[in-house]
Amino acid sequence: MEQKLGLIGAGNMAGAILDGVLGSGLIPAEHLAVSDPDGAKRERYRLRGVFTSAENRAVAERSDIILLAVKPQVLSGVLPELAACAAGKCVVSIAPGFSVSYLKESLPGCYIIRAMPNTPLQVGRGVTALAEAPEVPEPLFRAVEAIFSAAGAVTVVPEQQMNAVTALTSSSPAYFFRMADAMEKGAAALGMEPGEALRLAALTMEGAARVLLESGKTAEELTRQVCSPGGTTLAALTAFDEFRFDEMIRLAMERCARRAEELGK
Repeated sequence: MEQKLGLIGAGNMAGAILDGVLGSGLIPAEHLAVSDPDGAKRERYRLRGVFTSAENRAVAERSDIILLAVKPQVLSGVLPELAACAAGKCVVSIAPGFSVSYLKESLPGCYIIRAMPNTPLQVGRGVTALAEAPEVPEPLFRAVEAIFSAAGAVTVVPEQQMNAVTALTSSSPAYFFRMADAMEKGAAALGMEPGEALRLAALTMEGAARVLLESGKTAEELTRQVCSPGGTTLAALTAFDEFRFDEMIRLAMERCARRAEELGK
């Protein structure tokens, strides 16, 4: 890939993206740059040959694609310092809720792409949604797609679906972690060693996900397939019904999407 990539922020998500492009060989280290006020975070990438700086502008000026990987609460303060040096460049925002129109207004003359990745990028199994961006030249959009593809799967959705995607893929790893934690504690209460219980729960989640992806069946069909009349699984799922599990998940996703909207501009 010919474009130079700069990341504003070196937190967990930025680190996962950098690790993906470095590990895949998509972008050589000398074409990467990262800014962060934390010297320890910068040092991790300096040692791998990446240009690092405490100054956001220093990274933006040497990059063709600028990825904004700062917290939503910080983003509005970062945009003004980039506005003077980012014109003509592609700016990618992973902040939930911030619209393309707001980013265009804050960064005049820039190509804007919204992205919503998730934390499994850290192990190369992430999911990233990119908002449709018809005004961005296709080669540039494909370059951004390749950056996120280096650490997982990429899908393209209309921008109005980005808050829903936040609830579906970006925040949802926490749903699964919460369920695994509850399963670990439930197994421990039944006499199992907690660490082994967590390992088995995680492996079961991984295997069930693979079945769901490869079987061609719906989640509802697979649920019925596991349940035998009068059996143990059906007995377990009666608790899901009694505590309105489906309604809880729907409500959690609604609250997540609403919070993304509240955080945004």
